[in-house]
Amino acid sequence: MNVKAKPAVILKGTPSGFEVLVEQGKTLFKLYTQRKSPRVFRSPNTAINFLAELGAERVVIDGLGNWKPDTYVNQSSRPKRKAAAKSKAT
Repeated sequence: MNVKAKPAVILKGTPSGFEVLVEQGKTLFKLYTQRKSPRVFRSPNTAINFLAELGAERVVIDGLGNWKPDTYVNQSSRPKRKAAAKSKAT
């Protein structure tokens, strides 16, 4: 019986958010953006929703204590855009 194991999906907590790691066998892969920088999700909810859309059935959260939720709360992901929209409205 040749059953292919699904890769393990790991959210690794960092002070700035969560990185996505995929473990296939003994190899660990990190998710990167198109611009070749590690993809960091500011919220675990956003990361889990993204991974669920990709078909992940199980996600392991590692290093939750490393995440600083204070850096996430009340921060816009695009502060310059927010300022531009605000100045346009006035």
